[in-house]
Amino acid sequence: MHHHTFADLYLRLSLDRDGKTAIERQQHDCEEWAKRNGLSIRQVHIDRGRSGYKHVTRKGFDAAKAALAAGVVGTLIVWKLDRLSRKGMGEIGLLLDQLDKMGGRLISVMDGLDSSKPNARLIMATLSELARAESKTLGERVGHAKQYLRGQGRWIGGQPPYGLMIDPATGQLTPDPETGVYARLIADEALAGVPLVKIARLLNEHEIPGPRGGLWQVNTLSQLLRSPAFAGLLPETEKVWDNTRGEWKYTGVVRPYRDPETRDTVSVGEGIITVGERGKILQLIESRTRYGKGGEKLPRRDPSHLLTGLLFCGVEGCGVRMSFSGNSYVCQGVRLGHSCPGARVLASRIEFEVTQRFLTRIPALPPGHPTLEAIADRWLHREDPEAFAQRDTIETEIADTEGQLSDLEEARYVRGEFSDSNGSERYDRIAGKLRNRLLGLQQRLTELPVPRANIGILLDGIELTDAWKSADDDTRRGLLSLAIDRVAVTRADYRGQRFDPEKRMNIEWAEKKPASA
Repeated sequence: MHHHTFADLYLRLSLDRDGKTAIERQQHDCEEWAKRNGLSIRQVHIDRGRSGYKHVTRKGFDAAKAALAAGVVGTLIVWKLDRLSRKGMGEIGLLLDQLDKMGGRLISVMDGLDSSKPNARLIMATLSELARAESKTLGERVGHAKQYLRGQGRWIGGQPPYGLMIDPATGQLTPDPETGVYARLIADEALAGVPLVKIARLLNEHEIPGPRGGLWQVNTLSQLLRSPAFAGLLPETEKVWDNTRGEWKYTGVVRPYRDPETRDTVSVGEGIITVGERGKILQLIESRTRYGKGGEKLPRRDPSHLLTGLLFCGVEGCGVRMSFSGNSYVCQGVRLGHSCPGARVLASRIEFEVTQRFLTRIPALPPGHPTLEAIADRWLHREDPEAFAQRDTIETEIADTEGQLSDLEEARYVRGEFSDSNGSERYDRIAGKLRNRLLGLQQRLTELPVPRANIGILLDGIELTDAWKSADDDTRRGLLSLAIDRVAVTRADYRGQRFDPEKRMNIEWAEKKPASA
């Protein structure tokens, strides 16, 4: 049974421009109504900065509905009906049905409505649909305004990245005179290959506050360096179609915005870094990223032993990495609880055998051998990543354009978005532009010069051996990873058996596949 002497308040403000003032005004008016009508306020539910139209979680709204359903209160008071919801009768109707069943009521103070009174339900239905139509129209107007600003290359709203500010005269980005120098320091450190954790530590040690005034974190730096706006490019949050809701939803992935006509990126002023520098930074960050079983990104740990990252368990059905333990490399599957009996090999023996095969095999390979081609390709990507930045960018754009073509076809043939009288013409026009862009990108890719690597030192056995002797483990591991994909080691037949590389070791040498493969 409802406690009809108690009432809950529900307050909402989608954009809290006035701080607490607007919410407090709503609360004051609702409390005055309750006082005049002899009701005691049990609880106040607030959703600050939450839309009543979009599909977002509103904890205050959910709690208010739960209190009514549980019979804790008999009255829910809102300042105005559109504060409760802007989704029309689809949501308001369900709430009113629930109130009818439980003997409760909804009060809208400014609208002067009490759902328990005759004809109030009809008026509430009309007002809720008007609020829904108003929100939809407003959303369309905002969307058109943003599209116009994008076309003008102007910032469309929101806080710009750290180190940048909005030029009030042009509406474009420009370096912030106070934080821009630190933002450039972050960029220079990242371009030099310094890990993000070390950059964060450097900034915090020198007491340079982060974007929100707190300490710098790796995630904060990663988001900053990945931001298209940091390179002076207009950003856009990726959207995907939600079949359940029948509408677009944002994924949280931010990428450079592309003009719908030309499909080119749009400059939004002066960034901290250039587009080329952004490509190099992204490549460096990606090279240090490893992925979990669910596809989530995990930080890449720096290896500390010669064959770390190259050695794998060769026991049938296993194939997991081997890690250094004590004086041996051991199958990680054992520690992870796998059924693998676990391969184990003395570190000094396996490192010696792999080294000897590397130093003798590589100089003996004939010119044009697939392994030498793979070494040259990896060498270039490692030593001069900027030479590949433009190529990688174009390849990404090609993949993105192909994805847009695929989505366009789905929009027409699956979702029926081009079913109006001009739909076929619009589809052909957009598809034609995308296909032309794809052809242009593919042509640009073929016109790019292919860098050449000088790996002469690896082809001379004496020079390679001398270089190996004077190098540290990091450099040696780098040389091995140029020529070797992985080394598989099987388990010994019995404990204490002498290591036989011919039986227990298999090296998979790198090979560059033909372009047609």
